[in-house]
Amino acid sequence: MENKKNNAIEKVENITDGEKKAKKGAKTHTQNSGKTSKKKKVTKSSARAEKKREMKRKREAEKAERERIRAQKRLEEARLKAHKKAEKQKAKAAALREKNRRIAEAKARRENIRAERQKRRDMLKNETKKQRRERIAEERAAKLRMKEQKNERRAEEKRRKFLAKKEARERRAANRQKNREKNKGTGGWLAAVISLGVCSLVLSSVLTFTFLMPSESDNMLEAGYQKSFYDTVEQVNNMDLNLSKVLATSDGGATQLYLTDLAVNSELAENDIQQLPLHDESKYYTTKIINQIGDYAKYLNKKLINGEKLTDEDYSNLTRLYQANLAIKDSLDKMMEGMGADYSFSSLNDGGEGNLVISNFNELQNLSVEYPELIYDGPFSDGQDRKEIKGLGEGTIDRNGAQEIFIKTFGGYGLGEVKDDGTTEGIIRCYNVSADVDGDVLYAQISEQGGKIIMFAYSGSCREVMIDGDAATAQGLKFLNSLGITGMKPVWINLSNNVYTINFAATEQDVIIYSDLVKIRVCAETGKVIGMEAMSYYTNHAERMIEAPALSRKQAQEKVSGNIDVVTARLAIIPLGEKTEKLCYEFSGTFDGATYYVYIDAMTGRQVEMFKVVKSTEGELLM
Repeated sequence: MENKKNNAIEKVENITDGEKKAKKGAKTHTQNSGKTSKKKKVTKSSARAEKKREMKRKREAEKAERERIRAQKRLEEARLKAHKKAEKQKAKAAALREKNRRIAEAKARRENIRAERQKRRDMLKNETKKQRRERIAEERAAKLRMKEQKNERRAEEKRRKFLAKKEARERRAANRQKNREKNKGTGGWLAAVISLGVCSLVLSSVLTFTFLMPSESDNMLEAGYQKSFYDTVEQVNNMDLNLSKVLATSDGGATQLYLTDLAVNSELAENDIQQLPLHDESKYYTTKIINQIGDYAKYLNKKLINGEKLTDEDYSNLTRLYQANLAIKDSLDKMMEGMGADYSFSSLNDGGEGNLVISNFNELQNLSVEYPELIYDGPFSDGQDRKEIKGLGEGTIDRNGAQEIFIKTFGGYGLGEVKDDGTTEGIIRCYNVSADVDGDVLYAQISEQGGKIIMFAYSGSCREVMIDGDAATAQGLKFLNSLGITGMKPVWINLSNNVYTINFAATEQDVIIYSDLVKIRVCAETGKVIGMEAMSYYTNHAERMIEAPALSRKQAQEKVSGNIDVVTARLAIIPLGEKTEKLCYEFSGTFDGATYYVYIDAMTGRQVEMFKVVKSTEGELLM
């Protein structure tokens, strides 16, 4: 019993000892595991610290690099600043030296002048009357020589420039002819489109007259005729296009744009036709319709600018003009189709009925019958035929009287047989008279009422420039005075194809009257007047009651844009349409290298018109 009890106790104790050992082992294992974990934590913490230190070193390196770059930049800026300062001081010193040099030179010049003056005074004290007369004569002769030399240099410079331009034009014409020959199968050569602003010529005359018709032997003139013909074709095509656009659109802004282009096309087409060597009777109605289209386009454009709308009657008139222009276009196309490779435009000088171009232009005269007249407020209105003619005077002449006036006026031209060429019906009824002058033709229209020469044209050749514009103007005034047209002032001169075209306007109380305009043409080679057109003058010329302007010149000039550098100013009466005239201040000035003419109403201060001087192959034009 006792032994069992002891065994039981021993067993319990053994179990207890085993548990203690197990707990002790577990505790030891736990302690060992803690030590391992703690060692790992220490290793990770050291890595993070090292990484932080590395990043800090990197940031410090980057900061140091940035600071180094900034320091280098500051050093470079300081160096540049010092260099600029040194250059500035150097320039300032150089400027000061230059200023001192100029001052010294000016002082020396003044001293020399004073010395010369004193020397002259001393010389004059002892000068006799004879010596004085001789000295004055010598000084005047020296001044004249200097003036002549200056004029010679100026003339030579003008001649040199003119010859250079002429040579350039001839080269361009030759190149165009080569291109034209290459492209014969495509219907002919067409010039590039010229795009300009609103085109209106206050200084242009109501009707144009025949341009100079040079000789057939000049190849470059033949090339010029070809260019004029094909340019006419292009501009008529452009007119057809813009008329169709006007009729097809209802947008007011677009309509204004098309009407503007139409006016420009008309002006260019009329100029090109006038350069063809056609007689007036062959091209009169064609140019009239072309002018009428352009003028009507300007008239409608002004309506739109003033806030008005186009009426059914306006569109009806445009339709008729569109059909008339289409007939011209078709006729020109026929001419091009019928021309052979050897067709010569110089043959137009002969005026033969069998000539293809002349025949077609003559057929176009029927347009005046087929299309109803247009009556509106414009210079090419058919209503002009019923306008009161103011400047012809009293009395009438017959055919014989017209021939007598012709012979009296042009007797110095070496007239051959004088011929009666019938009559011209229009604004002024005229007798047509012509004569042969050494193989060329001199043609004139003389009014039945008053016996006035309304226009004349001489077909002689002008090959070079031998006189200047002043001499040409003097010849023009002399011719006008011989016709009894006095009180005229030149207002515009242009040199083209060796011919001066000069516009003369009447003056009254120092006011330019552009309504009373005469166009004169003077040959730059011979100085002879070879053309005149005075329709506007004889239609409008009469005494006028000119009111005093309500605005002063200074007040009117304030209405001109500050961008224009005003050079001249004067009072002028300008025509506005068929019935209206305006008293304006005419200001001419420059802007961006171009010359402008601005017309300010002398009563209201409103701008009435503005023109720009545009350089072209035909000289300078007002556009």
